[in-house]
Amino acid sequence: MKKIGLALGSGGARGLAHVLMFEVFEELGIMPSIISGSSIGAIMGASFASGTSSKEIKEVVNDLIFHKKSKFWEIHKKSDLTKMFNYIDFGFRPGGLIKGVKFLNLLKDEIRVTNFEDLKIPLRVVATDFWNHEEVIIDSGEIHKAVIASFSLPGLFPPIELDNKLLFDGGMVNPLPYDIIEDKCDFTIAVDVSAKKDKNENGFPPSYEVLFSSFQIMQNSIVREKLKKSQPDVLLNTEIKNVRIHEFLKAESIYTQGQKAKDTLKRILTNRMEEKKGR
Repeated sequence: MKKIGLALGSGGARGLAHVLMFEVFEELGIMPSIISGSSIGAIMGASFASGTSSKEIKEVVNDLIFHKKSKFWEIHKKSDLTKMFNYIDFGFRPGGLIKGVKFLNLLKDEIRVTNFEDLKIPLRVVATDFWNHEEVIIDSGEIHKAVIASFSLPGLFPPIELDNKLLFDGGMVNPLPYDIIEDKCDFTIAVDVSAKKDKNENGFPPSYEVLFSSFQIMQNSIVREKLKKSQPDVLLNTEIKNVRIHEFLKAESIYTQGQKAKDTLKRILTNRMEEKKGR
């Protein structure tokens, strides 16, 4: 089979569906030749590229949500999103409200290498250069800061200083980064986990919902414009509904809703493998 590139999009909690795509590769006994990721896609991509299995990633998510030592499950029983920030080390740093040290510690356990060069699968991470207002692609050096930069949502997480740049959420410039790996593979798969409007939603949303939805509207617009210019060989729309950016507690619903996209990918890759055997 030709070299396969796997692009993992941004989308907050909905990005847990990326683990289902990892399952497909494991079940078929193949691996991507390169992975790209933006925001949650960078986290998931770095984990898998470092050698963490899909089963282990699910176990980390499950422990994060339900373990008695974690406050995450307690916070999500409350309706106010701002209470969720108690889970993370809250602090007033320039540029953001959350220091992110606990996230860094979690990543060090989940991502099993320190540098990009040590990954089992090459990885490209997207971040946004604050001062130059442009995309930054990171594929070398220390990996944890790069991944944190990629999911540092403006106003919540402070930008990350890396290589004399001030970086934050990659979803601001490239929420579905299939284009940054097209030169490194023959066949590109892009996994879109962005939110789709639920026709049943109505009423006036709370302020945090307005903030997060605004980011999502912007990211959807970016993806639509990108697709007019070029398209991946396979575009998987997970179509996950009724899951907001912070609702990791809905992991089982995310996995269930993402199953259709997983089945689609498995069918496509299986057919390609059979075609190769028939030649």
